[in-house]
Amino acid sequence: MLASAWEFAKRNKGKIIAGGVLVGSAIAYVQSSSRPKTLEKVSTSSELPNQARRHYIFDSTHRSCDQSITDLIPSIVTQIQARFDVESIQEKLQNTPDLTAEQKMQLWEQLKKNAFCRIVSVAFGFSILTLTLKAQISILAADTCSQFEQRNKKPTWQNYIPESMNSMWNSRTGSNGLSPTDNPMDVGNRRIFLQCVQYFTLRGIPELMEYVAEAIPNELQNWKLTDIKSKTEMRDFFDRVSYRISFNGLLTKLVAPLDGDGQDNSSSVMKLLQKLTTNLESSKSIHVLNSLLDFYFSAALKMVENDEQPLVKYVPAFSNSFPILTSTAFDSPLFNSLYSSDIHQFAVYVFNS
Repeated sequence: MLASAWEFAKRNKGKIIAGGVLVGSAIAYVQSSSRPKTLEKVSTSSELPNQARRHYIFDSTHRSCDQSITDLIPSIVTQIQARFDVESIQEKLQNTPDLTAEQKMQLWEQLKKNAFCRIVSVAFGFSILTLTLKAQISILAADTCSQFEQRNKKPTWQNYIPESMNSMWNSRTGSNGLSPTDNPMDVGNRRIFLQCVQYFTLRGIPELMEYVAEAIPNELQNWKLTDIKSKTEMRDFFDRVSYRISFNGLLTKLVAPLDGDGQDNSSSVMKLLQKLTTNLESSKSIHVLNSLLDFYFSAALKMVENDEQPLVKYVPAFSNSFPILTSTAFDSPLFNSLYSSDIHQFAVYVFNS
């Protein structure tokens, strides 16, 4: 068997050598043609850590953002209840039998206005709070990602120290684990930037309620308590009121009014604020605001039993809707707005802007 194989090899030695050259060339060609693809894969895989970090920072910051929004709700609710009192009017109507017909009518008119004002104030107040904090957190998350990327582009000898030794180095040098870009000024700027949410809850909400208190009576002036109104007409009413309130520059005025007097527009805080106001006044933001308002108006109209009824029957239904509109529980308007696709797309839009 071996002898016959050896004789075959000797007789066909030239053919075997030529075939070997051809096979070797084919293998070399395949390897050379696949090399760019291999390099491309390596290059793509090297970008994955940055992408993963960006996703992680975005997701983690927005999870904490949702809790922050929920924590700020009670202070807004308290202000709306105090400004548009409903409970004391209802109590007076129920427990004061010696009221004249004229006095009762006046109280019913005031109750009607306050019930409507509450719904619109909650819808705008909660929606603007959600938009503002989502935009702020997206801006800060993008800034954090930018700092990481800048640091990685400029490697120093410390970048090559193992993590265990790096922590030891930080403890000896007193750096407290701060990255080169996380200096105290940057941390302070971020805290100042986030304070515009406090401005909105303390100053912006009262100003918003004044706009609501002006818009509602203008739209209700020709509506009598005995008029028959459908849910469609009521939804159109909320749209008209929203149009009156949503003037150009509203969000900036309520959240971060920048008058430019005595302000350093080149400072880090001002750059963050300008980016915030630019995003809040964008067409994308206005579209999302309208979609968030719909959660609250639709929830209020669900409290109404009939498709058509006298306006006087809408008043108690809208008054009773207040606890539902201001709830933070599952399937509440706030919960649905926080997890809506529109608010997520807006947050991603700001993050990438």
